[in-house]
Formats: sequence, C-alpha cells, structure tokens
Amino acid sequence: MKKMPVILTFDIDGETLWRCRDPKNAERPVILSQGQYGPETAMPRILKLLRRHGVHATFFIPGFTAEEYPDMVRQIAAQGHDIGNHSWSHTYPDNMDGREQEEREYHDCSDILEKLTGRRPKGYRSPAWEFSPYSIDILEKMGDIEYSSNMMNTEEIRYLTVNGRKSRLVELPIHWVLDDAAFWLYSVRTPGKCMQPLAAVAEYWREEFDAILEEFQEQVAEKGDSDICFVLTCHPQIIGRPAKVKLLDRFVQHMRDTGAVEFLTGTEAADRFRATHPFEEN
Repeated sequence: MKKMPVILTFDIDGETLWRCRDPKNAERPVILSQGQYGPETAMPRILKLLRRHGVHATFFIPGFTAEEYPDMVRQIAAQGHDIGNHSWSHTYPDNMDGREQEEREYHDCSDILEKLTGRRPKGYRSPAWEFSPYSIDILEKMGDIEYSSNMMNTEEIRYLTVNGRKSRLVELPIHWVLDDAAFWLYSVRTPGKCMQPLAAVAEYWREEFDAILEEFQEQVAEKGDSDICFVLTCHPQIIGRPAKVKLLDRFVQHMRDTGAVEFLTGTEAADRFRATHPFEEN
C-alpha cells in the first residue's frame, strides 16, 4: 500500500526570530531569552521525542544560530536528521539590500553548516516564506540546493515555479495552518497576537491531517499514485514548551497509528520525487 509522505520540519531560529524584527531587540535580554529557549531548553525535548518515535525530521537553521550553538547542530546531524539553509540572519529576502546581501546570507549559512556537519545543506526555507526577485536565481546558481519548502498553492510535491518560471528545485509545500507560530507566537511587542488553546490546535492539526490523508488515498485509489504530502512546521522556542511537546508527541502518534504514512526528511522526499518525475523544461 502506497503511504503518504509526512515531513516534520523545525525552524531553529533562536534569537534571529527577534533580532530580524527589530535590531533594538539585540539590547533586550528578555526578548532574546525567548529565542534562546529553543536551542537551550526545547531541542533536547524535541530530539528525545523523535528518537522515541524512530523518525527523522528536517531542521532549518540560520547561520547565526548555528554559529552560536555548534554542538546542537552536530548533535542533530549525528542523529541522522536533515539540516536545511535558513539564511544567515533570518532577514526577510524582500527586505534585504539587493542581490549581493541575499547571496551572502545563503552562502554564509551553507558554509557554517558544512563546517559543522561536513555536508552542505540541500534544502532551503525562506525566513519569511517569501522570495525576492533574485531568490530563485541565487538558489539555482548555488548548485547544492535541491529543494525548497516555501509555497502554499498546493498540497502536492512539485517543481518550484515562480511567476511562470519552472526551476529545478523540488517544492515541499507548506501552509500557515500547519505552523505553530500562527497559533502561539507571542510577544508584548507583537500587537494583535493571542495564544490559542492547546486542544484547539491539536484538533485543527488532526483534522487537517486526516483530510489530506483522505485525499491522498482517494487519488491513489483512482490513479494508482499521488504526490500529496503533509508538511508540519514548528519552531523549538514555541513547540518546545513542555505541554506543547506532549501535544506534538500525541499528534505524531496519531499519524503513526494510521499505518498509512511514512516519515521522510526533506531531502528524502525531494530525492524520491525527482526519481519518479524527471525534470522537464516548460
């Protein structure tokens, strides 16, 4: 029986999540401590959860965070997880000062990750799930980035297409409804945000997963195949709180209990898609 790919992803932004929003946050230790919680306190819980379930995940890490927490990066790699490029400073691409800065952000991030793990990352996730006019060209010319996880126009794995231009990057689709930040990212300096109840988010994620799995199975029954996948996006400084880790634990168990999914890293999912869907120019 064909199984639906489930890709668990974690953006270990650390302090960069707050520094990129306001440079003055570098002088606000309490705000920065929210970011520090991810690498320092949450990551051991998350890695323990993944070991318990016997699954590998994908971690997108800014270069700044990797430099600050090198042992954490080495530990993630040693446990067989996928590590992706998340720029250097988590600056939003559409807010960068042109192509040169964007190129430097991506190359510097890949350089530090290679230094720490011995491998250059194959995946890229934008700090803001947005591209500049230069992003696709930069990523393709880097030569080692093979997949992206940034687009919201489908649940199917496809080749990344932007403004009618089809790239050689495989796209693993995401959405805000499957991102913990949409429900729980909070700061007194982030107006209009309120934290949602745990039970409400758990129900939302389960129902979204169940509905996507149903469509996947319907396509397989009708056509014999499907490119639908399920990508969950979490941030250790958010999902890594004790009660939320338990929620994630129960959700992973729910997906496993269906017997209808396989947990893949981003690289594994992209490689499998490319093997069965050879790239063709438009």
